[in-house]
Amino acid sequence: MDINQIKPHRKFDHDGTFYSLCADCCGVRLFAGSSDYGVHVFDLADAKDDSKQPVARWAQHDNYVSALGFVETAGGGQVVSGSFDRHLIWWNPDTGEPLRQVEAHGGWLRDLVVFPDSSRLASVGDDMRLKIWDSANGELVHDLAGHAAQTPQGHVTALYEVAVTPDGKHLATADRHGEVRVWEADAGKSIQAFQVPILYTYDPRQRKRSIGGIRSLAFSPDGRHLAVGGIGQVGNVDGLAGRATVEIWDWQKPARLAQAEAEEHQGIVNHLAFHPKNGWLLGAGGGSDAGFLAIWETGSALLAGPSAERADATAGSPQADNAEKADPPSIALPVHRIKADGHVHQFLVSASGRELYAAGHGKLEIWDLGE
Repeated sequence: MDINQIKPHRKFDHDGTFYSLCADCCGVRLFAGSSDYGVHVFDLADAKDDSKQPVARWAQHDNYVSALGFVETAGGGQVVSGSFDRHLIWWNPDTGEPLRQVEAHGGWLRDLVVFPDSSRLASVGDDMRLKIWDSANGELVHDLAGHAAQTPQGHVTALYEVAVTPDGKHLATADRHGEVRVWEADAGKSIQAFQVPILYTYDPRQRKRSIGGIRSLAFSPDGRHLAVGGIGQVGNVDGLAGRATVEIWDWQKPARLAQAEAEEHQGIVNHLAFHPKNGWLLGAGGGSDAGFLAIWETGSALLAGPSAERADATAGSPQADNAEKADPPSIALPVHRIKADGHVHQFLVSASGRELYAAGHGKLEIWDLGE
């Protein structure tokens, strides 16, 4: 990517806010979930479209459409939407016909992810459950609990995010208190848990409430590392003034490998993804000084961790014991930050890696990534 050439080149205006986004298997159509309770369909193949309007709007949900995914099938595919109304709906992408609807969660449905082979999908909600579904028939495969029902101070919590490894073997979930859990998808069991305390603030004096939480997750292309994003420690609870913050973890140890910020940006990282071609980490969000797109140069050496020779040389030594007890390393990642006109809630990188589709306040925007 040529960082200096990254810029938006096409925009679809919207009266509300887009909270979720997915694309069909060919990358020709985009589907955006809105605060108007609808799923809006955009045709990217029509370069002559001057109306800048969706070609269709599907209405079946009774609240914000908070999550979307595309399931590939022998017949082409289906769109699956999740909403704060607690339901999942399967749609025919060609006709907009609802094919199936299930009440998925006992609280707001926050996020969903489709497995790489489209055989299953996973969803999370404010009932603090991770649920795995059969994509073909909508049957529940696993109903998993593990995240606490309340914060340590006894306040309401939320289960914000779910991500899947590229091989489909593991899932990660993250909550308001800053806990990450990793699950074996086939066995349906939790195999790892760790805290990211910088992304959780509790105000015991002015408002007596919990602030922040983990709002974005992304596995690296090899599945070894997990990027975790949100808002750092909040000083001004009324203004939610905290730094946009990301950490990268070796989730199997677990150990933090790096920390990153968006050049002092005050805001929250709503979405993270590794670029499919070069491995750079992309993030987007917004806050007190509008929206942003951030690109962190992760680097293979940075994420490799300690060398095998060093690990063997210190194994069983006092130095190794002390290292295990010490705080994990804090390596600052180089960042390129680009201002966006409006808060960004979710984005997709095209299969070619040349474009980024960003959904957020008042618009759906297409960015040229400068290749």
